[in-house]
Amino acid sequence: MFYRRLDEHLALKLVSGLDAEESYAVVDRERERLREYLPWVDTTNSVEDQRHHLAAMSGINPDERISCFLTLDGRIIGAVGLPCIDRPARWAEIGYWIAAECEGRGYVTAAVRNLESLCFGELGLERVQITADTTNTRSRAVPERLGYTLEGILRHQILSGHGRIADRAVYALLKPEWQTREALP
Repeated sequence: MFYRRLDEHLALKLVSGLDAEESYAVVDRERERLREYLPWVDTTNSVEDQRHHLAAMSGINPDERISCFLTLDGRIIGAVGLPCIDRPARWAEIGYWIAAECEGRGYVTAAVRNLESLCFGELGLERVQITADTTNTRSRAVPERLGYTLEGILRHQILSGHGRIADRAVYALLKPEWQTREALP
């Protein structure tokens, strides 16, 4: 099973249908906040919906996607993963969400850094990107904090929450940039 310990409290574990009840409880508790940017929240209205959603995301296929829960002391606090991996073109996209009570503590940043290592190291990729609704300042702060380059804004390009078509900010980090950043003391 895919499991990556980030520190003594924080870990990434592969999405599994066995976590449907716990993960649904987090989504349901965070529903109003998450639906602002994540359209799938409105189609996840029961544990059974969550189980189907997780089944579609389950498994690890490093040629297509990797979906993980972010856990703190063993309990699910969000999700982080690579929803799109293009091995022939050697790039991947990182996506994430986290419970409000855990925002601002560096958990998502730590998880993204770990996935960068996976992408540039084990998967041999050359580019990692993070995209976000331009109005989602908290989500955009992660790539900005980690030194990604804002490559542009794609206008009216993303289905955001409440069925709203929004502008998407595209950030990227290239392998040489990551190597330079990681070499700094």
